[in-house]
Amino acid sequence: MKKFLFVLALVGGCTSETDLLDSSPLNGVPNARPVPITSAEDKLVQVQVPEVDILWIIDNSCSMSEEQSALSQNFPIFMDFFLGSGLDYHIGSVSPDMYDNQQSGKLQTSGQYRFIDEDTPNPEQVFQGMAVMGTSGSADETGRDAAYAAIEINPNGANDGYYREEASLHMVAISDEEDHSNAIPLGEFITWLDTLKWSDDMVTFSSIVSPSPVCSGASEAGNNYLAVTQAIGGISSSICNEDAWGEVLEQLGIQASGLKREYFLSDLPVPGTIVVEVVEAGVTYTFEEEVDWIYNDVRNSIVFTEFVPTALSEVYVSYDLLAAQDNEL
Repeated sequence: MKKFLFVLALVGGCTSETDLLDSSPLNGVPNARPVPITSAEDKLVQVQVPEVDILWIIDNSCSMSEEQSALSQNFPIFMDFFLGSGLDYHIGSVSPDMYDNQQSGKLQTSGQYRFIDEDTPNPEQVFQGMAVMGTSGSADETGRDAAYAAIEINPNGANDGYYREEASLHMVAISDEEDHSNAIPLGEFITWLDTLKWSDDMVTFSSIVSPSPVCSGASEAGNNYLAVTQAIGGISSSICNEDAWGEVLEQLGIQASGLKREYFLSDLPVPGTIVVEVVEAGVTYTFEEEVDWIYNDVRNSIVFTEFVPTALSEVYVSYDLLAAQDNEL
């Protein structure tokens, strides 16, 4: 190859080096500065997870009779989102009593059933037996320990077949007292839940407890439960609000069935620049911040306050990039 090129050079004539330099066109490309990316738009699609595991952590101490009854009476509202939905669901309950060997993170049975699934006949009635546990449980509630034991300690024993690694997991704690778990510290429990699944929105932890200060009808504020909800995501409601059970069960049903209200952003936004739109059946709807949705700066997500996009809706979130603003300063 080298010899062939040399022959061509000889045939080419006697053009001087100077002529070549003067007559050759300049084909170089200038090093232009890249145009900075200053904004982003995330497209998120509302989908339903086909498999879901739901664990109710129900206080069964001496003051919980009315709350257990309210849960069982309003449970059909929750089940409306599952019956006939095509979802593959497992619904079970544990008490926060880790001292009784028959409880201690073991699913509480109702008849022959340890948990409800899509093949369970009369699921609302079956769950009543799981929810109304009585009031003879330990006064030292350890709900986090019970939840951890249900998933990590008893998966192949008393709870065999309930928990599935590929399913989303939603926990709901109901108690009129504080959580006094000591087997696993609060921070470690949050980390465990946060890393349990491959996606953040596959795990939630909701709390129906007393806020602080303690509401009338509760013994202690459920600050430890609420801390988990704040860190992991979920629904919080006051256990003292007797009229809120129906609404709360509806919200929990929406959440657990996979119809999301929270959507995570791919980058950090400049506060005040976020625009949220939803396209449903070809129609675009625009939503107002602090009225229709809020921005959670801890989780870098937008959360709809009441609206829930229907399945296969497209959620568009556009915003200015915080990193671009920082580079300009």
